[in-house]
Amino acid sequence: MKDSQIIKILRTFSKPEMRSFERFVNSPYYNTSESTSKLFAALRNFYPAFSDESLTRQRLFASIYGRRIYSNELFNKLSSNLLKLSLEFISVTNNTLKHYNLLRGLRKKRLGSLFRSNFLKIVRELERVNVNEGDTIYQVLVNMENRNFDLDTDKYFGLEISGMRNMELNTVYFLERVAANYIEKTNIGVKQEIKESRIITKLNENIDYEGMYEQINNSELFYKKRLMHYLSMILLHKNRDEHFYREIKASLLDTPLWDVDIINLGFIYLLDFITYKIKAGDDSYLHERHLVYKKIEHDSFASGNVKIIFTFFRNFILSGINTGDYEWSKYVLNKYIDAIEEKGNPGIKLYFESLIAFHEGDFQKALVSINKLDPKNMAVDKFGLFFDIRFLKFKIYFELNLIEESLAMIDSFEHFLKKDTKINKSVKPSYVGFIKYYKKLIQCRIKEDYSSLGLIMEKLQKDKANEKKWLMKKIEELAMNKNKRMS
Repeated sequence: MKDSQIIKILRTFSKPEMRSFERFVNSPYYNTSESTSKLFAALRNFYPAFSDESLTRQRLFASIYGRRIYSNELFNKLSSNLLKLSLEFISVTNNTLKHYNLLRGLRKKRLGSLFRSNFLKIVRELERVNVNEGDTIYQVLVNMENRNFDLDTDKYFGLEISGMRNMELNTVYFLERVAANYIEKTNIGVKQEIKESRIITKLNENIDYEGMYEQINNSELFYKKRLMHYLSMILLHKNRDEHFYREIKASLLDTPLWDVDIINLGFIYLLDFITYKIKAGDDSYLHERHLVYKKIEHDSFASGNVKIIFTFFRNFILSGINTGDYEWSKYVLNKYIDAIEEKGNPGIKLYFESLIAFHEGDFQKALVSINKLDPKNMAVDKFGLFFDIRFLKFKIYFELNLIEESLAMIDSFEHFLKKDTKINKSVKPSYVGFIKYYKKLIQCRIKEDYSSLGLIMEKLQKDKANEKKWLMKKIEELAMNKNKRMS
């Protein structure tokens, strides 16, 4: 019973949803079976875990029918009824087309005054400078009903105006789709020949986005701001012009957004451009990224409308660390760690506690936390996490001058790098580089000979190495300590 479909669904319901579902089940419009209502009442007692040993089909049956002999066929029928009701409830409560359905129904029933008042109300609710990805097509449908209403009532001037507005919205939707497919998805390996065969490639070769931007910018179109918003995304990625970055940022950061269930596409473009600038050596964009991450967290994840995912959880914490905002990193860790661990990542909190403690300078605390961590049973990308944990350990050992532990892990990691075939060939040289220079620094400490630090720094600057900034910082610190001893 604990693994049945109805239990799986009920486990996902929040407390308010459970109360609403109770009213739904007890409504004679949706359910006429009193026994099905009793089954839900019995199941509700086991919410939210539904893990009690007394949760059996036979006991649930008895709570409905008393001493009646258990019937598997009858119980299955009630369970099936409740499952259908739960699916209907999810459908009704997640009906994004309800406004469209209302307008369509009012138009077909020729309830003109109600149609007009409700249409104007819906338009006011929907109209924003920034509509989230997927919402534009909904607005197209709503405006299409208005156009149909004008046609039904012989309002030909209104028909022309609504048709023009609908064409603008269709163009907004088209540009939204272009933007959604234009940006490179760095986590998806698509071969170059496949890229060349995509329709988006053909569109971008033939559409004058710059000319369209200038013409729309000088126009008085009704949906001008929305058209400019998506064109700015496309041109930002195409030309890497910071002007478009500022436009998108102003739209997203200065405009209250709807309650969302996805992350606004504009944020993806902002983060993509920020990554481009940081890779080009502009570290000022670390603070820009932190600002964007805070906005994403506030608008999307903090509301609970968007469920936290590991990539953003990790990036939020790293952003706080990279900008010295450790309190933000701790806030994110404490707020979302339960949701991350519930996905099958028990104990991953220890890694992030260790990471934050390390950057705060509490190396002993960092060591205690990282040594308690066992990543074997985690659901996240264990291969990527493996390297994160190893490099953090290397740095902790160095800071605490744990020479034997460092040497043992160097030996183990070198063997791993030589034998493992899963490592991405593009990043393997940087891992090898880290070990190469880390080993040199450990040898300097063992021999207490720091005369080669200048040469090591010179070679490191030209070479590939993971954690390069940290390695360079350690070389500088060793050189300073050497000079202090000499003086």
